[in-house]
Amino acid sequence: MSTILTTLSFLFFFTFNFQDVFAVPSTHLCHPEQRVALLEIKKELEISESSCQGYINENGIVSPYPKTESWKNNTDCCYWDGITCDAKTGKVIELNLTSSCLYGRFHSNTLQNLGFLIVLDLSFNELYGQILPSVAKLSHLTSFDISNNKFSGQIPYSIGNLSRLAALDISGNNFVGEIPSTFGRLNQLTYLRVGSNKLSGNFPIAILNLTNLSVLSLYYNQFTGTLPPNITSLPDLEYLYADNNDFVGTLHYSLSTIPSVTNNQLDGPLLLPSKLLGLSLGSNRFRGPIPISISKLVNLQVLDMSHWNTQGPVDFNIFSHLKSLITLDMVYVLLVPGRVNISISVSLSYPAF
Repeated sequence: MSTILTTLSFLFFFTFNFQDVFAVPSTHLCHPEQRVALLEIKKELEISESSCQGYINENGIVSPYPKTESWKNNTDCCYWDGITCDAKTGKVIELNLTSSCLYGRFHSNTLQNLGFLIVLDLSFNELYGQILPSVAKLSHLTSFDISNNKFSGQIPYSIGNLSRLAALDISGNNFVGEIPSTFGRLNQLTYLRVGSNKLSGNFPIAILNLTNLSVLSLYYNQFTGTLPPNITSLPDLEYLYADNNDFVGTLHYSLSTIPSVTNNQLDGPLLLPSKLLGLSLGSNRFRGPIPISISKLVNLQVLDMSHWNTQGPVDFNIFSHLKSLITLDMVYVLLVPGRVNISISVSLSYPAF
């Protein structure tokens, strides 16, 4: 019996020491000062059930959940929900708190302590107050999304210092004033959304400097004046959403190469390029016959001509040549002077820009 006990004791001692020699030290990847900064953000913002916002993307419905609940002191912040760290340096490079049921405002400049952030996403919460100018110190940012919150005030000029930005989305807030001229410095920008705010002033000419821009959303604001004819000089521009503003004047023919220029007060002649895939001109002040040239747009898939004052009968043979047409909207087309007629009513489905 004593021999067995001696043998077991030896095996236990050997196993214990073997594990001790070969064990991987349990060190945290997260930098302590960055953990502190993140916990400060958690402290400033409360979780509110009424602030939970889901959304729909190309993969379906995204349900909200409070990501910051996983943020606990004395744990590795690189494994917290919504946090991504650089595997080599341990620096926090992504803060993604989209749909995290957050309510409140930033009272401090805590974000600037996360100076290596590449992605900052605070969308679909209930955050309010102004954008802190110190966000401009996040010089590594390539993607900045605070859409669908309640931020207000003017857009800081200092955002123009984020020279690496490729995507900027501040849509769905309560921003006022004009788009800062400093946006013209964001020459890496490919994606700019400022829609659904209370922005005003003329079309921000500085945007024409953004030669890499492919998506520009200005919809549902209070912009005035005319759309510049040279807006299509942006070589990579694919989508322009300028609907529901107060733009006036003549619609330059080159704008019709871009899918959405709707719900303004544009009028004037219309010339159309034959390669057009999507044409949305609804809710403007166009008048006169629908151009016969539309029949040549054989690749057209989406056509919106709602609220068009035709000042006479419509020749529907124009549309018979559009073999690729998927969506046609001619709601409230004025066929006979003095009387509103609903010809065709089909809801347009736009890409989520």
